[in-house]
Amino acid sequence: MSKTDWIVVGGGSAGCVVAARLADPNGSRCGNVTILEPPTNAARRVDRERPAKWLNLLGSSEDWKLTTSENPQLANRALRWPRGRGLGGSSRINAMIWFPPTCKDLQMLVNASGGAWNLAELQQDLNDLTELTRPEQPAWQSEASQRFLDAAKQFGAGAAWTYMRLNRSGRRWNPARLFNETQAGGCIEVQRTTVNRLICKGDRIIGVETYDDQGKNEIFANKGVVICAGAIATPAILMRSGIGPRDQLEKAGIEVCLESEQVGQGLQDHLIMPMIFQVRSGRFPPHPSVQDIARWQTMGTGPLASNLAECGGLFMQDSVQIHVTPTHYLSYPKQADQAYMTLGVNATQPQSMGMLQLQSSNPQVPLSIHPHYLQNTNDRDVTITGMRLVRRLVAETDLSRWIVTEALPGNKRKTDQDLGRAISRYSRTLYHPAGTSRFGATNSSVVTPEFRLKGFRQAWVVDGSILPRLPHGNPNATIMLLAFKAANRLRKLFS
Repeated sequence: MSKTDWIVVGGGSAGCVVAARLADPNGSRCGNVTILEPPTNAARRVDRERPAKWLNLLGSSEDWKLTTSENPQLANRALRWPRGRGLGGSSRINAMIWFPPTCKDLQMLVNASGGAWNLAELQQDLNDLTELTRPEQPAWQSEASQRFLDAAKQFGAGAAWTYMRLNRSGRRWNPARLFNETQAGGCIEVQRTTVNRLICKGDRIIGVETYDDQGKNEIFANKGVVICAGAIATPAILMRSGIGPRDQLEKAGIEVCLESEQVGQGLQDHLIMPMIFQVRSGRFPPHPSVQDIARWQTMGTGPLASNLAECGGLFMQDSVQIHVTPTHYLSYPKQADQAYMTLGVNATQPQSMGMLQLQSSNPQVPLSIHPHYLQNTNDRDVTITGMRLVRRLVAETDLSRWIVTEALPGNKRKTDQDLGRAISRYSRTLYHPAGTSRFGATNSSVVTPEFRLKGFRQAWVVDGSILPRLPHGNPNATIMLLAFKAANRLRKLFS
């Protein structure tokens, strides 16, 4: 048994921001923070440091290697769901894209709060967070991205730009680095262990039960527990603690502490359909040359500084996001004889909602993941409309002279039925699960607008699980914004 001021469950993007903000190097405010993060083994150093190598991290020792159930709307495919393991969470293995929440996304958060939040405060928090994280403009861009951005200007049907990235001088960065950059590291202890459940005393959460190779242990918090375990692990911990849908808890033999039907429900994810084009020039090298390595090591630029997902934008009144890579999306980093570009299409506001199912009270047994992709037919319709938009963009701009052919889904697939079959067969996750423990001002919300776990004191939740719905773009910046806001609130409460 041990004790600390704050327990932060999970050291992902949200947990690292919360810990860095709560830890006080002067010892006069919030006190010491203990982060609980399961043990992991580091992947190869070159893959961890070089942005262009991030795909090698998927399936590595830094990936939880989750898999969904079979999806009827995806030709009964089960999809691999990479989730980051270790300090930094999924930011350890992602493409580092910094996509700030749009005005519509900020308004969505305000609406979900029932008026407890306002746009001005959220925008100020976002500005302060951006100063803290210091996303970079990339120092190198592929020919594919340059040509797409020029074409988007000619096309004029949306907004496209080069994505900012969470890099430092062209090298990978994740929020765990905040501990040293903010001098908060001396007040933060990281324990490599797995959280089984929360420990309740009446309506207070006083600590957590953990387990490792040595067995179970209990850790208690003087001030509170902040759960930042992510869209998959957070509802799992809640359900193992007896907080969740009664039928699932009873089936797993868990005593119901608080019936909360929405825990594990409302699962959303962005689904991307890659449209792959053979092009006349600009083949992206799967293996760096000696010159590329030297250029990156000395100046932080060149192809090794590319995150592959270099640019993109929002189209069709922000209902579709287009992502650009200078590669064959389905085969890279395998060697290719030709040059390719991929324009990935996804519906930004999917209507389909899935669920997570608890299989056992044993924390070593993973949840069953049911994304229910395309269950709402509107998601398929929007994606097909986006695919047709890409074909128009290619045909009506200078891209038409550079592109050799459409390799996937291919020019022969013309009807909605043809394109729908291609979506079922080739679309993939964009690694954006969210919404499984939503915050809001309604009776069914799992988390309050104050980030408090409803029904309990001294427990707060902030990570991708609390999002009322997916933001229009990549969600990492929005999740970190929520964590920044939650930490600021806790600092004020306990200062």
